[in-house]
Amino acid sequence: MYEPTRVPRRITRRGVWLTLVLAVAAVIAIVVTVLRTMPHPPQTDPFTLDELAMTIPDAAQTELVAAMVRSRIAQANATPGPSAAATAPECVAPKTPHRWDYKQRKNATTIVQVGVALDLPERAEVVALAAAMQESRLYNLGHLGARNDHDSLGLFQQRPSMGWGSAAQVTDPVFAATAFYLALQRVPRWQKMAVTVAAQKVQRSAYPNAYAKWEADAKSLVQAIHCNAL
Repeated sequence: MYEPTRVPRRITRRGVWLTLVLAVAAVIAIVVTVLRTMPHPPQTDPFTLDELAMTIPDAAQTELVAAMVRSRIAQANATPGPSAAATAPECVAPKTPHRWDYKQRKNATTIVQVGVALDLPERAEVVALAAAMQESRLYNLGHLGARNDHDSLGLFQQRPSMGWGSAAQVTDPVFAATAFYLALQRVPRWQKMAVTVAAQKVQRSAYPNAYAKWEADAKSLVQAIHCNAL
């Protein structure tokens, strides 16, 4: 019986383009799927210019308050005495999870002293220390050249261009800590917030949960400072 010979189909230009389009679409679908499953840094809350102005204290106002704070700290240092925490039977200076050198502990002491001078609760000092630990590891940082984050400076990496104060002011630990505390007090119900949330409301970091890992260290250092153990 005669069987007709099958002639192979010719691949047309249209078929080539269709195959290519399907292949590209498949690659795009794979890339999109991979990107969607990759971890991304948590997004920060939207922050308007009005909110920024309400959060960051005026530099001139901060300077006036900082002058008062310096006077109170000088007076306290001139007439040292045991704090209320130090006189309590249960006041024991705990060890911090991380090691902090002399400069770091000195800066931590300044931050706590500013909080005391402003008559703020101990929780504010914990929030401030956790923020400074994350931002500068408690070093009063100057400009780091190519490694600098925009114009961020000092213990809290405050930016002069954002209204925190001049470069000289934000690298003054007393001024920087005063500015942080004033901004913290502008955050509604900050006392009820987790430490990392309260710190983030002031700092507006791209990594809002980064402050959480320093909470134990901050609490320990605050306790040690109030126990006059540094």
